[in-house]
Amino acid sequence: MILAGRQIFVIAPLLLAPVSAGAQCTEPHYRWSEKIDGSLASITAVRTYVTTILKSWEPLELTRAAKYKCRDRADRELKIYSVTGWVRRVRTGESDGDWHIELTSRQNSPVDSCIVLEIPPPDLNGNYAQARVDLRSRATWDAHGDVEPPVRVRFIGAAFFDGQHRGAELTEADGSHGRCNSSAKALWELHPVYWVLDP
Repeated sequence: MILAGRQIFVIAPLLLAPVSAGAQCTEPHYRWSEKIDGSLASITAVRTYVTTILKSWEPLELTRAAKYKCRDRADRELKIYSVTGWVRRVRTGESDGDWHIELTSRQNSPVDSCIVLEIPPPDLNGNYAQARVDLRSRATWDAHGDVEPPVRVRFIGAAFFDGQHRGAELTEADGSHGRCNSSAKALWELHPVYWVLDP
């Protein structure tokens, strides 16, 4: 209770209480606010490689468990990376509106030795709209999303660990992450992609 002149103000304890760690998550999709976050675009990108990601980026603790659905970005996810590789597939009909891109290190790499890159819906950020235009100007894909022949492209975006696709064995993916299912390390993505450029 605070006295100010003759008026008495009561500050409700509920307003001062910290938000409970168990507060219900209202994201429409797994870690959606993080997946569409455009605020990192001004950070200088660090060059990395598809093979580096698949061999040496250790998975985060994240899984599909409800407690992770609204988890903030952390660790490597706070950095921007530049990755050049061969576009092997582009899926544009995802339920969340993202464009799902599969990238391998070489033109003839096995198609499952890929990482995923995602471009969110264009109405969320002008960078995403331009990134889609730039990808379309560099690659064409068939009705299944296959890019034949593969095209070499450079992508710049934020690292993101998509724990939604982690398998029961934490070292594995669950098989629903496109063709990039070699291990849990393949759950590292660039998401969102801010720029699509020539190699």
